[in-house]
Amino acid sequence: MAGQLDLTVYADTALSRMTTYQLADSLTYFEPDVVAVPQPHHELELRQALDGDVPTIVTGRPQRTLHPVQTDSEIDLVHVPDAASLADLSDLESQLSDGEAYLLSDALAVDIDLVNLETRLDGREAYEQAFSGDLSDSYTHLTTEANPDYRGEWGDLVVQGTVPGANERQGQTEPGVAHLQLRADGVVCTETITPEKFGLRALDQVGRTRAETLRGAGYRRREDVADATIPELADLSGLGRDTAQTVLESAAANAEGEVRRLGDDGVPSADPIFIDIETDGLNPTMVWLIGVLDDRTGEYHSFLARDPDEPGAAIEAFLSWLRTNATNRPVVAYNGRNFDFPVIEEHAAEHCPEYLDDWTQTWTFDPYFWATTAGQAILPGRTNKLEDVAAALGWEGAETGLTGAAVARLFQRWQANPGPETALDWDRHERYCEDDVRALAHVYEALADATATYSSDSTTTGADTAQGQLSDF
Repeated sequence: MAGQLDLTVYADTALSRMTTYQLADSLTYFEPDVVAVPQPHHELELRQALDGDVPTIVTGRPQRTLHPVQTDSEIDLVHVPDAASLADLSDLESQLSDGEAYLLSDALAVDIDLVNLETRLDGREAYEQAFSGDLSDSYTHLTTEANPDYRGEWGDLVVQGTVPGANERQGQTEPGVAHLQLRADGVVCTETITPEKFGLRALDQVGRTRAETLRGAGYRRREDVADATIPELADLSGLGRDTAQTVLESAAANAEGEVRRLGDDGVPSADPIFIDIETDGLNPTMVWLIGVLDDRTGEYHSFLARDPDEPGAAIEAFLSWLRTNATNRPVVAYNGRNFDFPVIEEHAAEHCPEYLDDWTQTWTFDPYFWATTAGQAILPGRTNKLEDVAAALGWEGAETGLTGAAVARLFQRWQANPGPETALDWDRHERYCEDDVRALAHVYEALADATATYSSDSTTTGADTAQGQLSDF
């Protein structure tokens, strides 16, 4: 999309665990404009995995000067080999646009002291002293020494992490592959996926041992498995007929982009109400936006609270509408059992208790739980996240350039200091929420239309299973 540059960053430990097919699979999934890897030999591995070339930053390669990797009319990405090289930044001005500049380096390291409950930015003094430009200009400083979910402001330095597992004290210990959408307005949307979500490991009930067994038998790609027969797979060591059928169904779901029904329990046939909520974080103090799609009328409703001093306004408006319009109809939310439903109940009890009984008596349905934990279906998509499943089912989402984490972060900034500089593009956020709700309705329709291929009394969700992991969220 215009005004966006896609950067994919590989952790060293993730690359050491990935086969060539997994690497190629990840590049196909992310479709990056630029790739960053830690060592020169990783660049050779990329070339083996790709039919063509993709601009590559080798963060561990010694070089003496700043290196602009990608420039367009609105966004610049510059590799900074060390803090001293920032003195040459002014020499690049003629090559850079007037938009946002992203500087990628390992010169800034975020360190969290859990004993004294302090966060320190190592390298800050040398970095600021060497910087030849104006730090208050439009710069975002990307560091390989912090996790992708880290973003902080240190005076005029806006620091964004890029490498999964870079700092265990930030709560992300699992190495993986990070994809960053670098936008012209300085917003960075991030997604992190572990290596096990690519290649054969992405199949349901296929862990490391079974992936090796499949490769040894000549099944190197998911498409190869989808073309196999159950008896062929069942003959392989460590599979058996039931596992072979599950593996084949998973491969077919991914290859064909369709839901594969496993159980006999259907989704609710009554006209559903599809919802998605936006909050100020995973432990929310405020539900500030609720998107609602009425399947019966086709009407979409947006319940928005723009005043941080009225944290219950959106919840109250939504529950008032629900009482009038959705009696005895299922309210559907993706991963709702883990988030949306309990959050609504908690905030109803706090802000509008007169509607609490209405909510606790509401018929709720979670398609994610139904498919994965209850073992009723195998979902297509690289992960079980709503956006991945919907995309695999042919949904073409709106290009808002936002993710759930970015939306929460922007709202938190505005919530802490409402004003012109932190003001949200409310229309854009409402479009993002509406897109999620309509994607949910698209997935639900596919679940309702799917025909059961075979019945299963139980679903394995252990370490050798790819489906139904909480890490999907």
